[in-house]
Amino acid sequence: WVCVSLSLHHLILFYPQRPRAQLAAHKKFLLARLSEVLLAVAFIVLYSQFKTASISHIVQQAADAGGSIPMDIAAVLLALVALIKCAQLPIHGWLIQVVEAPTPVSALLHAGIVNLGGILLLFFAPVLAASTVACGLLVVLAGVSATLAGLISTTRISVKVKLAWSTSSQMGLMLVEIGLGLYEMALLHLFAHSFYKSWSFLNSGNTVNHYLAAKLAGDIKPAIHHWV
Repeated sequence: WVCVSLSLHHLILFYPQRPRAQLAAHKKFLLARLSEVLLAVAFIVLYSQFKTASISHIVQQAADAGGSIPMDIAAVLLALVALIKCAQLPIHGWLIQVVEAPTPVSALLHAGIVNLGGILLLFFAPVLAASTVACGLLVVLAGVSATLAGLISTTRISVKVKLAWSTSSQMGLMLVEIGLGLYEMALLHLFAHSFYKSWSFLNSGNTVNHYLAAKLAGDIKPAIHHWV
């Protein structure tokens, strides 16, 4: 988890002389460290509760134990880690600013690294399911984020910024699915989003060509069958 984050930090600074790249990398670095601290605290709570560091053993015991205050604390911390990693409002700014990095780096980020929050929650699904507080937190915060980010993405004119807002919205929808216990749907969503976003970013340069071609072709008045 830490190595992936630090590697991404260097990729964001592929052009280290750019002030906007420095700002994006700095904000991402601070939020990444915060998520790692929260994840470490959640691990300590789970270790003190179940006396094991094995994820499989923790998950098995959590499924049998049911809800408790330590489980609630750990589940809420894991939910917060996922919300940070998946760039949910109001801590979404780092994902929007990271578009300053080269487009292949953006493709890697949106196709895989931003999914880590969802993967984390799927690993610890029994812990999350035992806490109605954590599930409710995910559904509310991620649901609001998915709605607002989706609406904002329709107003952006920059191709990469539009895709970044779209990622924040899609990650919010995926977290809502996890909060509702739809784990298989969330996993399918993660895979589909990875393939779609990697293609979208790597193909983003062609959007300029399509725009110029449409502009040269002139405006076409929509007919009735277009609206249908």
